[in-house]
Order: sequence, then structure tokens, then C-alpha cells
Amino acid sequence: ITKQDLEKMEKRAKIIQIPMDLGRIPNKITTGEGFSRFTANQWKTFVLIYAIPLMWDLLAEPDRQILGNFIRAYSLLVYRIIDCDILNEAHKCLLKVATLIEENYGPERIILNLHL
Repeated sequence: ITKQDLEKMEKRAKIIQIPMDLGRIPNKITTGEGFSRFTANQWKTFVLIYAIPLMWDLLAEPDRQILGNFIRAYSLLVYRIIDCDILNEAHKCLLKVATLIEENYGPERIILNLHL
């Protein structure tokens, strides 16, 4: 994502109106490190609401597939109640994300980041 892409995304984000109780993302995503200052709640809002309308046309097809599968898995894993079918679908989506990243960017891009 280029600086110009971040500027487009920032303009698009200002147009999107969501209910206040769903959360907000910072207005200035082009400053500093872009998304590095997002809180966990802002990331959740970004992934579930903003990511596709802000980024879709800025991404190449493989990155769209990665984003789509990630968002699907994320949306399944934040359900209040998760059954085996939901867990299996989320698992398939996350495996697809890892496979697509490895195929398009190499295995060195698959890095474990574990928070306990």
C-alpha cells in the first residue's frame, strides 16, 4: 500500500458513516506508520467494517483473496457462540490465508506472532 493509497483510504473512511456504538478508526491513517497506532478495538472495527470498502480496488487479486479469507475467519471467530462448524470454516479460511501468503510472498512471510 502506497502513501497515495493511504490517502485514498483516508478520504473514503471519512465518508463512511456507522453507528457510534460500533466504534471508529482514527481519522488520520496517512500519518506516521499508518495503522501502527490502532487499538485492538479499532483493528476489529477496521477489519469487519472498513477494510473491504477502503482497500478492495487498491489490492491485486491474490491480496483480495487473502483479505477476504482473513475477514471471513475473523468474523466467524468473534461470534459470541462458536460451534464446530464455525470453527472448522474459520480454520479453513485461515489455512487459505497462510497458503496464499506463502504462494504469493514466500514462506518467510509466514511468521508466528503469539500473544498469551
